[in-house]
Amino acid sequence: MTKFIPKQTNLTLLALASLLGYLVFWLWFPLRPYFNTLPLQDVRTFAPSLLAGFGYALLLLALFGLYSLAFRGVQMRTVTPSLPFLLGTAVLFAIPLLQTYPINANDLYRYVIRGRVSSIYEQNPYVAPPNAFPDDPFLPLAGEWAGETSPYGPLWELLASGITGLTQNNLLAGLLAFKLVGLLAHLVSGWLIWRLLAQADAAKQRSFTLLWLWNPALLLMFVVDGHNDVLMMVWQLVALWFWRQKRPLPVLLFLLLGALTKPIGLLPLPFFAVACWQMAQSNTARLKLVGWSVVLGGTAVFLSFLPFGSPYDLVTRLVSEASGGPGFSPATLLILLLGEWGQPITPALIDGVGNLFRLPFILLGVLLAWWGWRYGRSPLKAAAEFMTAYSFQALSFRLWYSTWPFLWLLLEDETSEPTLSFRLSAGLWSLLLVQLSVLVYGHLRVYALGGSQLAAHLIGVPLVFVLPLLLGWLGHRRSAS
Repeated sequence: MTKFIPKQTNLTLLALASLLGYLVFWLWFPLRPYFNTLPLQDVRTFAPSLLAGFGYALLLLALFGLYSLAFRGVQMRTVTPSLPFLLGTAVLFAIPLLQTYPINANDLYRYVIRGRVSSIYEQNPYVAPPNAFPDDPFLPLAGEWAGETSPYGPLWELLASGITGLTQNNLLAGLLAFKLVGLLAHLVSGWLIWRLLAQADAAKQRSFTLLWLWNPALLLMFVVDGHNDVLMMVWQLVALWFWRQKRPLPVLLFLLLGALTKPIGLLPLPFFAVACWQMAQSNTARLKLVGWSVVLGGTAVFLSFLPFGSPYDLVTRLVSEASGGPGFSPATLLILLLGEWGQPITPALIDGVGNLFRLPFILLGVLLAWWGWRYGRSPLKAAAEFMTAYSFQALSFRLWYSTWPFLWLLLEDETSEPTLSFRLSAGLWSLLLVQLSVLVYGHLRVYALGGSQLAAHLIGVPLVFVLPLLLGWLGHRRSAS
């Protein structure tokens, strides 16, 4: 296998080959001709045939193949890239992606439209949905979410208000600004990962930083689609830096800032709260930690919500979204199967199936917290598992959910060797297969399965939720041997 390990001089060639792939994205899915057109575009509208969908799959596989080769060279110490090289190549990859249409999610449009609620109309985005302003020129682009208030944290809404206040009625500038935020947060995350791995073997520091910065799925999610999850992850990485410094109070506060950016960031907090409690050397220190956490955390919540009023409206919105209609998920597959077997698909059935998946998720959270309390188990491992479990139980799984556990999987193993654990290998496979699942629910369902949602779920659910575990296990065994 040594002939497949790139030498130092070949890493630049791998970067250039990857750049060509990202240039194809720009040419195939250009932003500028379509950014203000209806209906909103997706992969299938740009690639309107089964053959074109197959070409898209090949493009993704080629990019992940180049990424894998680059990682293998750094892992085997035949390639020793510096941090500026890794950051610079990530920027190079992102340049065409900034001009690429958000093909797999149209949240970018909602960032602009909801940001205008506070910046242009001076209203509360947790109370007033976009369709409260029927004369807004961009309202038709809000799509199915035109009547929904914001599900994001106040820190994000403050940033969105600032961006749209600057870009005003320039939609393209607004879209590009949010994409730039995603890119900058991706780069800052890569720099923080490098710093967090400073005590590890140099090959692990380089290769694991590359796993983040060069990852095609992350670049597509955070730059092409401009997803705000990466900003939440910046706060979480800062919290991890303080965790490594054994400073519990900043750990909890920066995790809270992540949740105030995107509420899903609350999921890791209980496990770190348990670990920080145990880290304290005495009951006095624990009481001080609790007291300062309540005072400073409460102040952060109060100040961030101050422009918007009470957090109650956001909590109501999140509860509504979590219990909403089914989409693509294991729970939805069960609902469709029950329908196929003659069971009427009613709201009561959907709620019952949702609770069937939700209850084990809650019990898992309690169990993980208890393991941390009783045995001192790593909160990073618990965070990875709980965020993965959220994806399994969600009624409507979204592509970007696969990015949430990856950060924790990347840093949970404190050994210095640059080996891929089973869990990290499964996380990497998940990122790839989730990107490919778009073709199952688009091209394959429409062009080969007669539009059948059940048939698409029978293929897509194992592809996304089972196959990464199998391939991760096989990859780990091969790596260990």
